[in-house]
Order: sequence, then structure tokens, then C-alpha cells
Amino acid sequence: MVRTLFHAYYQARQLEQLSQEQFVPVFASSDIQIYPFQIAAASFALRSPYQKGAVLCDEAGMGKSHEAMLVINQKWLEGCSRILLVIPNVDLLQQWTEMLERFYTVPYVVLTNREQWRQNTSPDTPNAFIQDALVITTYDFAADNEDAAKVVNWDLAVFEEANALTGVYQEGNKQAKALKRIAGESFKLLLTGTPIEKNIMDLYGLIWFIDETLLPGEKEFLARYLRRPENYPELSSQVSRYCFRTLRSQAKRYAKVPERVLMTVEYTPSSQERKLYELLNAYINYREKKAFPEMDPYDLALRLLGLLGSSTAAILQTIKGVIKRLEQMENTQEELAQWQEIQAVAESITQDAKATELLTVLKQGFALMKKVSAKRKAVIFTESVETQKMLQRLLSQEYTTLSYNGSTDYSVIHRFKEEGEVLISTDNGAKGFNLEDSAFVIHYDLLYNTLKMEQRIDRCHRLGQQCDVLSVAFIDKNNFADVRKLELVNKRMLVTNGVFGITDDVLGGFTDDVKGAFPVIAQRLRSKAQVEQDFQCTLDTYEEDNRHTVAAAEDVLFTTFTKELADKVKLSPQYIDRKAQELNNALWEVAKWFFERYNEKNTDCRFVIDESRRIITATNYDQLPVLFYYWTGSRNRPYRSQKVYGMSKDFKPKAGQITLSSIIGRGILHELECSDTGSLTVPDIEEPCEIGLYSVTLTSASSRTERSVLCGRTESGNVLDEDACKEILSLPVQDYIQEGHSAPHWLKHSNRPHGLDELVPTKKLLVAEMEKLSPAQADEMERMKQQVSADKAALSRELNALDSQVQQAQAELEAVTGDRLQRLALQKKVTKLRQEYMKRQENQFFDAMRLDMELEEKIKAFAEKEKLTERVQREFVVRVRCSNV
Repeated sequence: MVRTLFHAYYQARQLEQLSQEQFVPVFASSDIQIYPFQIAAASFALRSPYQKGAVLCDEAGMGKSHEAMLVINQKWLEGCSRILLVIPNVDLLQQWTEMLERFYTVPYVVLTNREQWRQNTSPDTPNAFIQDALVITTYDFAADNEDAAKVVNWDLAVFEEANALTGVYQEGNKQAKALKRIAGESFKLLLTGTPIEKNIMDLYGLIWFIDETLLPGEKEFLARYLRRPENYPELSSQVSRYCFRTLRSQAKRYAKVPERVLMTVEYTPSSQERKLYELLNAYINYREKKAFPEMDPYDLALRLLGLLGSSTAAILQTIKGVIKRLEQMENTQEELAQWQEIQAVAESITQDAKATELLTVLKQGFALMKKVSAKRKAVIFTESVETQKMLQRLLSQEYTTLSYNGSTDYSVIHRFKEEGEVLISTDNGAKGFNLEDSAFVIHYDLLYNTLKMEQRIDRCHRLGQQCDVLSVAFIDKNNFADVRKLELVNKRMLVTNGVFGITDDVLGGFTDDVKGAFPVIAQRLRSKAQVEQDFQCTLDTYEEDNRHTVAAAEDVLFTTFTKELADKVKLSPQYIDRKAQELNNALWEVAKWFFERYNEKNTDCRFVIDESRRIITATNYDQLPVLFYYWTGSRNRPYRSQKVYGMSKDFKPKAGQITLSSIIGRGILHELECSDTGSLTVPDIEEPCEIGLYSVTLTSASSRTERSVLCGRTESGNVLDEDACKEILSLPVQDYIQEGHSAPHWLKHSNRPHGLDELVPTKKLLVAEMEKLSPAQADEMERMKQQVSADKAALSRELNALDSQVQQAQAELEAVTGDRLQRLALQKKVTKLRQEYMKRQENQFFDAMRLDMELEEKIKAFAEKEKLTERVQREFVVRVRCSNV
């Protein structure tokens, strides 16, 4: 229990400085479960003050949003109030705000339309992006309001589903370029489960978004790394400083990650469907096609037969469009007749064979879900909106069926979680949504992109899923497009695994007998109880290893949660829970002192403190009072009291929850006042003494650390170290007196010197802080050296290219024998190129010297700029005497 105002003030100073102990205050301010790999990911992102950004690219479903919130909370606690979170669309944004409301206390403002803009502006603040809160917006709204958004000097910019930004280096990608300009010089945190969605250039785009100077030019990067796995180790050394990835397989020691069971149904189309396929295939092979005059037969086959592989409904829409186009063209009667025949066959098909198989899969699958205690819910993915409409009509007759394609709002996802049985989604629903309520995923049609199929499954196969997940796909092995998709999935699966690692397959368990396959599947799919039992056995096995380290995956491109990094993660779940409780207990004691002091000094409101429920209620007021002013990053703003405050994790409203990250919590710690001097009377000390509380601030150009230090001396002159001072202050206080001027920390000034000032261990703190910063500084200087090495290499490549031109011109000269004029012209060309080569060679020497000199100056300037300076502030000095004397 806090004994006096001196004790409360000391406690407040310690709590306010806790932002320097990474993540513990974050968890004390939140209601989330800790996983070591999430701590490791956030630690990776924040490991250096010189880092310009990071890519968190865990496998989908591993909680990247919580990792991002760890970073956001940590930055917020450190006083960074300009934080931007950009999300692809409003529906996914709503999922984020639900998470914030449920787990976190950082204040936030949502900006997605003009009405929200109007609500968050005022005559004093006409720019809604300038807020005393986390600003959450969408890609479209931010880009459309670039001028307003880039005015803000953001401390941190977080981008969800950042794979949408990979084209930022290309001229035509206006939105990604606008978002990069908005992010400016902020720390850029990119979240994506698919850092390489199409090819290695996706990775280039992500790193380029963070800092365009880190990698070589686009053409050089493309030539060196695209489909060049022998160069991946070299690339790894460059990008591993920016990318962190955890695989599901690596997290299974300490996180419940159920298994994935695969089934691929090889269905047989009906005779009419086969006839339709043959008619389309015959048309594709015609030499002249007026409806598709410039389309390659291969591409046309993938397009038309791919639509047919989805459903008759999907291809029928295209057939009608082709007929309409031919009717408007001249001399197309024969081709038009072909398409009209194709249309007639398509319209004769009342129900696809695949749809019939789907009904069987759902019936058998739901029976199996019941057996394993999973919810009666299935998510069906299709590329085609027409297929989606057809399935909606078909399945609504038997199941509570909902459809999502991005044109509807997030309420569809809500309804599915609450009451739906089947959700039919296009691939708009495969990004970001948490659908762990369902353990049953169906790919109604295949995709060419392996990672997009992985994204589909990961909506359900993710942290929070309590059951093994059944994933079912359909394939017509006689359909060219389906077979080609299967080939590409397998090929890209090998590439994906070789580049950055992937835990599970996306296709498997091939069968042409659905009813016969389900008994086999039933043997592999564990019950919900068995999943939990197996997980507890795993925890028991690794109980002593409370940091849950996992082995390094040396064959992957990205940094993973290796043992080396895990050994640096000092936080265990048990430590976090215990420490968070201690911090919140301390914060409650300080909060009580703050409101009691308010009651003593003011009459406009009385705050009633309920100790048992940890609730503080404002009473007897005409208007809720202003408790303090707080700095927003640009100005001081008044904070007006809430009607009620509380400490519980589920306290409502969130604005009244007292945590280390809430405005009220931070304000209490910042504004608590204490006298400069005073005295304490305690029992059982050997002799009277003086104890002083000091704040030591260590500052460089890119870092600022503040430490509270206790120093003491007995009446006889013996020095008391910090532990001895703490022990004395922990004694019960029988009486205390405050003397001198009373002020909060930010208004205190050390005027006259005091005898205890010389005991402040400033040098020791400086050394400790320098040791802490040295690795990051060495890393930054190494980055500077690598940049110069890259610039020198670029000069060498230019010289080598010119040398190649000389050799080529010389070969051309030697090849000409009879034509004197041509030889003369070639001789001049060779001479000119050689002169240019000699000049460039000389310039290269001096340019390399210049680069070395500039590097030396940069490192010298960097070291000077990062030199730590100290400032010592005396907070109070108390005389301590024994009550028995």
C-alpha cells in the first residue's frame, strides 16, 4: 500500500518510466493473451531507433494484428501520439475496431468518409488527421485525402494487408505512391501473410516502400534474384534486417494451432456439361475467332474453361456477352451460330455435377463437424459472383446461407458468426477476416495462386480455432484449366516453401468417392476435446522452457523466430500476468492519491472511491471538471473528467478505464504533485538519514531515456545505495510532513545544490545506456558501409558495361576486312569508347575515394550526434527519523 504522498509520487515516476520496459506496460493496459513469438516480432520491429520500418509476415492467422498493436501501444506509451493505421477496406477496419474495443485502451479515431471527417474537426483543428489518438483509415480515404494526411509528421504508420503496396516502385501505382508519401519519414510497419504473392519482386516492393535506397535498382534486382534461388542467401542477408516471419509449425509448442485435414474431390461432369466443354474447346482451337481476335488460344482456354470449371452459371454470363458482341459485328453469322449452340447447351443444364457433389460434401461434413464438437458452419470460396449467386439459391433451400463479395457490409460476417451455417464468399473475404467460428473450408473453384488459396484456409485455420480444420477442394481432371491450376499450385508451393517457408499444403487427399472418403477423414479429424488434450500435453512437455524457443529454419529467406532471438525474449506468460497485476495495483494506489488530492484542493466536484470494486465516481458537480491539460504533440489540451472510472479489464466505457496507456492513466502519473522536501517518521532504523529521489534523463539525437534513482546518506555520513533506500521507504510510516514547494514532475526545478546530488550514479547510467544502444549503432554504421559498398559496386558495373562495349566494338572492327570506310568508322568508335573507358576508370577511382571520405564523415557525424548527454533533476529529499528516538 502507498503510505505517503512521497511514496505515491515515487510510484508514479516509476510507472511513467515503465514505457522503457518494453511491452510489460502494454499487457498491463490490455486484455490479451501473450505468445512469445508475438513478443519476438514486436521486439524485432522496435530493436533499433535507427530502423526505418519492418515487415511482419507471419503465416496468416498467427496474430499479426496483435503484434502491430504491441508496437502501437509501446509507441503510444513512449509518448508518440501521431500514429496512423491504414486498412484496405471498411469491413476489415470494423474488425480492427472490434479488437481495439475488446482488448486495448489506446484512444482511436476512425476516418473513412466525410461525415466522420466532419465529426472529428473543429475550428481550431480543421484537419481531422491531427488527433490525440490513433487514427484508423482506409487505403482509399487516405490516398484521396493525401494533402491533409501528409501534413502530419507521423511517428508510426501501420499498413494492414501490405501486399497491396508491392507495386509502389512502379510508375502506374498511384495509390501506393500516395501512401508512401503520407507515411513520410515515419517508422513504417507492414503487415502481410503473403510477402511473396506473385514473385520475388513483391518483396522488392515491400522493402522499397520502407526505404527505396536499401536495395539495388528494379532491373538489377530483377536480373539478380528473379528465379535465381542460388542468390537467395545473398538477398536474405539484405532483407532479414527488415522481415520477421513465424510459421505455424514453429508456434505449436506454446500456442494452440490445430491440424489441417485436406480432401480434393475429383468430380465427373454430366454428359451435357461434357458436351459444353467440347464445344468451347473446339471453338478455342479455331484459327480465326472474331469474338477474340487478338487472344492467344492458351489464354483463352484458361479463361473460358476456367469459368466453366467454376460453374455453368459463370460461363453462361460470358456466353451471353460474346453473343451480344457478335450481334453488333459484321460477317459473324457462322461464329454467332456456334455461340448460340453453346448457349443452348449451357441453358439445358439444370444443376452442375459439382453442385450435386457439394451438397453431399456439406451433408457429410456437417455430420462430421457435429461428431468432433465443431460448430455447424462452413465457408465456401469462389472466384465468380455468378457462381456465388447460383450457390446462394441452391443452398438457401437447406441451410442458413449468407453471401459476401465486398459489396455488402461487415454485418454479413457478423451474422454468419452469430447465426449463419454457410458463408459463400468471393476472394474479397479471404483477406484479413477472422472466421475461426468455422472449421470447415470449401474451395468451390481452384486458384492459380497458391498463397491466395492459403489465405482462404487461413480465415479458419488460425489462432483461436479450437478444432482441426477440414479443407475441401473440387477438381475436374478432364478440364484443361483445372489441371493447369493444379500444376501451378504444386509448382508455386515448392517455390513458396523454398523461399520463405510454409507449414501446410493447400491441396491433398484426392478422391472420386466422397461418401467413401469421409470415414477416412473422420479418423484423422480430432474432436475438440482431443485437440485441447493434445495441446495440454504439449505444454506439459515444454513447461520448463518458459520462453518457448523454437529451432531456426535455416532454409528460409526471412528471419524467423529462431532460438537466438528467443533467448533475448525475457518475458514469459507467467511473468507478464504477475507483473501486469503488480503494475495495475500500483496504478490504482496512485489514482486514489490523485483523486483524494483533488477532493482536498477543489470544491467543484467530489470523487467517491469504491475500494472493493476499484471504481471512482464523480459526484456533486454542476459540470464535470477539467482534471489536467495534456500535450497532444502540437498543443496542450484540457482533459475533462468522465462520470466514472474503473480498473477492471472489461470496464465500460473504455474512456473511463484507468490503464497505463489511457489518457486518464497517463495524466494521473504526469500530474501528481509532491513537495520538494519533507520528513518521515518510521520505526526500527539504526540512525536518521536523508533520502533523495532523482530523475536522470539521458538524451541523444534519436533516443531519450529517463530513470528514477534513490540516493541516501545517514546522519553519520554513511552512503545508502538504492536497495537500502528502498528498504527504508518500504517501512510503515507513522507520521510525515510535507515542506517547500509542491509541483508535478514537469514543473520541478533543482535550485540550490544538495549534498545528495553528488551520489547520483550518472556515469553508471550513461555506461549502461551506451551498452544498450551500441549494437543498434553498430548496425546503423554497418548499414552505411553496406550502402557505400553497393554504390562502389554500381560504379564497377558501369565500368564493366563500358568495357563490354569496347570489346564488342573491337570484335566488330576485326570482323570487317575489305571495306575501308566501315573499318575507319569502327576504328573511330573503338577509339572513342576506349577514351571514355579510361576517363570513366579514372573517375571511378576518385569517386570511390569520395565515397570513402563521405562515409568517414557520416560515421563521425553520426557518432557525435548520438553522443549521450545527461540531465539530473532532484524530485524531493526527505528526512527519515526513527519513532523510538
